[in-house]
Amino acid sequence: MKYFDLLHQIQSRLQIVNGFENEHLVTDFLSPSKAQNSLLVKEGSEGAEILVCLDEAILKKYESIRLPHEFEFRHLPDLSIVIEELSHFNTYCRNAAEDQPLSQLELEVQGEVDKFAVALEWLSEKNEEEFKHRLFDVLFDDCQLGNWVRPDQVSRYRDAHQIAKNFCRKILREDFSSEQRRKSFKDFFETPLSQKAKL
Repeated sequence: MKYFDLLHQIQSRLQIVNGFENEHLVTDFLSPSKAQNSLLVKEGSEGAEILVCLDEAILKKYESIRLPHEFEFRHLPDLSIVIEELSHFNTYCRNAAEDQPLSQLELEVQGEVDKFAVALEWLSEKNEEEFKHRLFDVLFDDCQLGNWVRPDQVSRYRDAHQIAKNFCRKILREDFSSEQRRKSFKDFFETPLSQKAKL
């Protein structure tokens, strides 16, 4: 599929940002969908069955984009969806490889941070870091939840948004080089959830 290149570009960028070298290609677990975007995991006696569901219309829309050079803010809503689901996949694979439990909150927190981290990398490579505060505002100004979020899930999404927002605000306040910033994102990725809210 032509959009496999898009997914490989984003998965590779996530691995650079958070330092987790995932041996599994997301395209091997891809399930193009008509509207669904989610990581589905079915635990069984012989292991886990994993599907990364992504809206095929979004994948086709961006299948020819060259990242980071053609990245623009108008692409952010759609590309954020892809980044977040690939982040969920990477985070799940990391925890499964280390036989560590993983909560839904941890998946959501990491997804929020990874959206910011990847887009910030793209801006940096385009020499457009002056837009990093605009990026923060676009991603974190207002936590709006889709109508698909069940009432019992609202607090989890709001908590994830707030934890990620607080951490990413700290990143913006520091005068980091690209390498220092990557180290901060890698450290965040490795930090237990119980400590992430304190960073």
